[in-house]
Amino acid sequence: MARYEDLEGKVALITGGSGDIGQAAIKELAGQGCRVYFTYNSSREQADQVVSELQNDGKEVFAKQCNIKDKQQVKVLMEHIIEAEGRIDILVNNAGIYKDNLFLSMKDEEFEEVVQTNLFGTFYCTKAAVDNMYRNRSGAVINISSIAGVTNSFGQANYSSSKGAVIAFGRTIAAELAPKNIRVNTIAPGLIESNMVKRIPRNIMKQTLSGIPVNRLGRPSEVAKVISFLASEDSSYIVGQTIVVDGGLIMR
Repeated sequence: MARYEDLEGKVALITGGSGDIGQAAIKELAGQGCRVYFTYNSSREQADQVVSELQNDGKEVFAKQCNIKDKQQVKVLMEHIIEAEGRIDILVNNAGIYKDNLFLSMKDEEFEEVVQTNLFGTFYCTKAAVDNMYRNRSGAVINISSIAGVTNSFGQANYSSSKGAVIAFGRTIAAELAPKNIRVNTIAPGLIESNMVKRIPRNIMKQTLSGIPVNRLGRPSEVAKVISFLASEDSSYIVGQTIVVDGGLIMR
């Protein structure tokens, strides 16, 4: 693990901490010495397991239930963290959902729920955290998008729309917030080892892997390492960028 000494003691909030990338990000930032809060929506058992494992290892990790598409729940969450810590230094907007369907078969609620969670949730969390970062004149926001937001993704009109919007959102607010010493960047992962990817039929996965130049899936820890780099002062001149972590997939 690359060590970023400036992250020691920083307060981080990671949304969607029960998922594969979320868990890897929690472990990475906790390993860097951050005090890490993370959200979960319904996976209480998984969240408790993550907390137990890391606290037993001496890490400062705390789980909070929050549906990020509910702005009142987000407000209460941020108030709790700021009351306990006095600040939020790092926000990782990782929480997201998918409800794949062909466009002609896609129900209104499938489109609406994905956009509300992936885009509106990112907005609510960022707005609440940045209000505090602005007062402190310091902070890092890292949005987790997807290569589905960069290129076409069959059967994912809702997911691709939301993730493409997250990229545009991050790029726009990065320009507004950089003068206040708040850096905003986005990561667009490709196919990462996860429960989501495990659902892909074997024949389709074999075909997909043949299109990835490195000929393998990415590891959640590889995304997490980019998160800690973007949160650190080593990336202080990187602003408003979208870092693609896909093994070269979109080059094809």
